Amino acid sequence: MLLVTDLDGTLLTSQKIISPRTRQALAEFRQRGGLLAACSARPVSSMVRLLQQQQVDMLFGWCAGFNGGQILEMTPQRIIHTAALSCMDLRNIDRHISLSRYHHHFFSAQAIYHRNDRLIAPWTTYEATLFELPLVTAEQGRIFNREDIYKITLVAEKNKTEALCIEVNNKLPDGYVATTTGENYIDIQRAEINKGYAVNEIIHQFNIPSEKVAAIGDQQNDISMFAAAGIGIAMGNAPDAIKRQAAYVTTTNDDEGIVCALEWLRCSAHPVNMRQSSTLAENNEPD
Repeated sequence: MLLVTDLDGTLLTSQKIISPRTRQALAEFRQRGGLLAACSARPVSSMVRLLQQQQVDMLFGWCAGFNGGQILEMTPQRIIHTAALSCMDLRNIDRHISLSRYHHHFFSAQAIYHRNDRLIAPWTTYEATLFELPLVTAEQGRIFNREDIYKITLVAEKNKTEALCIEVNNKLPDGYVATTTGENYIDIQRAEINKGYAVNEIIHQFNIPSEKVAAIGDQQNDISMFAAAGIGIAMGNAPDAIKRQAAYVTTTNDDEGIVCALEWLRCSAHPVNMRQSSTLAENNEPD
């Protein structure tokens, strides 16, 4: 069995750590022959650093960052897939949605870039600090000429992101999509690049049957991962719209939902704290 897990809001608690009980459950899963992959909107470098800090990096076989834009095989630290936005992509997106209207920044594998004609939003500074990436201010033309930008991230107040995501998707040309990846963040990438794409890349390259794959997450960008896996599991802290897209729902990230999911996968039975998604089993809800 391959378990593909999101990081923020899923594997990590609200304090951005992996609990000791979760760490032990992951180790036991690996001891029984299970495989682990992490899939996140984060840069790969940030993912690896985090897993190392939390002392679980040796348990994971793959890290897929930038929502599938870059995939690292952990041993022997080999990039097996990369899909950056081209200069033409960046200009095409800007031409249709006028990026200057929004607070936004650009991700390369090694830095976050910010346009020098815009104020730096606090959410941009927060991501640079969280991911331990340098925040580089540059002219728009210099950024648009880069060939190593993996995604454009729009930032806004959490009560505005849903409407903003709809607005941006209505303006984007065919071939690109905007996806919410957190309360304050919307990522723009090529439409074919998503977490489901990353899951498919891993299972095809390493001959893993999709029915032997479970995916667990909590945000809109995790829905494609649910579809690619044989089993989709939403976190208890996920929005209701996300829960409806998964086959099962576990407990929250602060209630160690990963542990509950792993126990359910091991036992092939339904513990009290796992339930079927209401979309798939409206008549089988627990009391």
